[in-house]
Amino acid sequence: MQPDKKKILKSYFKIKNWWQQTLVYLLAFLCLIIFIYHLAYWQKIYPGVKILNQIVGNQTVSEAIDIINQKLNLQKTPSFLNLFAAKQQWQINLEEISFSYDLEKTVQNAYQIGRTKRTIKDLKTKFKLWFKEENLPLAYQLNQDSLESQVASIASQVFIPAIEPTIKIDRTQENPKIIIESGKDGQELDKRKLLSLVNNHLAEVDFSSIELPLIETSPSLTNEETKNTQQRAEKFLNKKIVITAEENKWELEENDLIGFLSFKNEFAQEKIASWTANLALTVNRLPENATFQFNGGRATEFQPAKDGLTLDQKKTTDLITKSLEQIERGETPQEIKLPLTRTPPLVKTADVNNLGIKELLGKGVSYFQGSIVNRIHNIQLATSKLNGILIPPGEIFSFNKNLGDVSASTGYKEAYIIKEGRTILGDGGGVCQTSTTLFRAALQAGLPIIERHAHAYRVGYYEQNSPVGIDATVFDPTADLKIKNDTPAYLLLQTHIDLQKKMLTYEFYGTNDGRKVTLSKSRIWDQTSPPPDLYQDDPTLPKGTVKQVDWQAWGAKVSFDYQVERSGEILQKQTFYSNYRAWQSVYLRGTGQ
Repeated sequence: MQPDKKKILKSYFKIKNWWQQTLVYLLAFLCLIIFIYHLAYWQKIYPGVKILNQIVGNQTVSEAIDIINQKLNLQKTPSFLNLFAAKQQWQINLEEISFSYDLEKTVQNAYQIGRTKRTIKDLKTKFKLWFKEENLPLAYQLNQDSLESQVASIASQVFIPAIEPTIKIDRTQENPKIIIESGKDGQELDKRKLLSLVNNHLAEVDFSSIELPLIETSPSLTNEETKNTQQRAEKFLNKKIVITAEENKWELEENDLIGFLSFKNEFAQEKIASWTANLALTVNRLPENATFQFNGGRATEFQPAKDGLTLDQKKTTDLITKSLEQIERGETPQEIKLPLTRTPPLVKTADVNNLGIKELLGKGVSYFQGSIVNRIHNIQLATSKLNGILIPPGEIFSFNKNLGDVSASTGYKEAYIIKEGRTILGDGGGVCQTSTTLFRAALQAGLPIIERHAHAYRVGYYEQNSPVGIDATVFDPTADLKIKNDTPAYLLLQTHIDLQKKMLTYEFYGTNDGRKVTLSKSRIWDQTSPPPDLYQDDPTLPKGTVKQVDWQAWGAKVSFDYQVERSGEILQKQTFYSNYRAWQSVYLRGTGQ
């Protein structure tokens, strides 16, 4: 017997209607409660809210201000906030930072709890306050810059700089020894944390003393780090890294290399990068446009075009690090050629003249470290007289003719010269420095050398960063330096002197016709030791006075080969000989009164 379907459906709808009616009543009741709750706390702070642990719930804004103000009156605000560390004390002057409490803002913050106009969020906040009270700090105002200034002053007083570990080479003994000083700890103030503590104390009306949060800086090494670094440093003794760019050269010696070591079994990249950044200041340059101005057969104004250079500092740092790693592995590092980016100038040399002066053909360099003041003066004077000279194609250049008279009347001063087998003071001492430099420039340019004379003895100036035998002496009228311009265009001679480096540079500019120069190494034979020192009586000097007027030099015979080739044709093939006499030291011994 099947159940009556109509009765079942009637019962179902009856139950459904009952639940719907109950739900409606519940919702209406909740709405009524919420309405009554909001009506009860209209213009009042919601229950569960505190300020400085004082209950301000169910209070109006003005009532809450009175409550908090009463508490502040009971706890008077001091003029200073005390700080301490160890046995030292400091104070933050609250008046100087314009400190004051803002009660109205504080109470408004309390009043706005549960009133963000975001219905769901506000309901959750009000419900949460029934079970967990919310305690607000006091809002306040102050001059943040003044506060930070006072904190910075305290920080400077407590600061103790850490002494970084150092590596030194002790060469007082026969074998060099690596000494590592492990450094010392330092301390500094955690300013961020102190500012946070000050703000928290002020917000909580807590004027108890605050201990300064100090940070210990500890660069000291462990015994293991010291031992490991010492072993690493020993591998860099008597080692060096050579770095080149164009004609410039730098050498990182053992002290530099050891200084790049990190105490953590690596290399100090920041130190390498710092060294590279300083190098970039020397290497980097802007493009320079060419300029020409000729007057009376001379270039009165000349600047060859130069590419701009920019050092790739990242690659350079990587290359130095790679070389350091090679040395540490026991390998010999290759010479580092600096990675440079070139930027061409807008105006090139060939664009601004019609004499065929387009490019650098050859450069001669010599050094004069140790020269007396008068000798340097004469080098400068002779160099200025030769600067800017134009040599037409096919012409033979005479050094003596272009230099002119060398005497006191033309501005030269007394300096040491070689004359009649003696080194004596004479006008123009140092002029041979310029002829030697010009000789070297002519060789590099591949020019025919028509006349050249070697010095009577080996002169130390001409062997500074140069092989033996590449010198040229002049003395009008017996010794000249003559060079022929066999290029298809004019030659321009440019001279430069660097007093800081004590370096002289002569350059020939013209048209490159494809010639290639080969200079052999200097050959030295028949070396003879200097004769014994010679002492001569001199009645013009006081008795007992000894004055050296000549210096010893070894005698030797020297030669080198010079060949110039162009497209398979030999243009120049010559061997230059120098027969240097052994030279004795000469002293004058005073016999006068």
